[in-house]
Amino acid sequence: MISNDDEDLIAVYEALTEAREQFGENFDGLVFRLTREQIEALLIGKVVAFDIRGREYAGFLTLAE
Repeated sequence: MISNDDEDLIAVYEALTEAREQFGENFDGLVFRLTREQIEALLIGKVVAFDIRGREYAGFLTLAE
């Protein structure tokens, strides 16, 4: 598990069902799926930006240093 100064928690699980059971779904339990191309972009330092709830919120995914 990874935690940052804002107390956000990121954990890795073997499967989505395991993650939902052990981590919990909190408010909404949204699922985001990345393509191999998006993962490769992260690995070379790019940022993956995505919208949540039809552009109500924005998310930004970066690779931890």
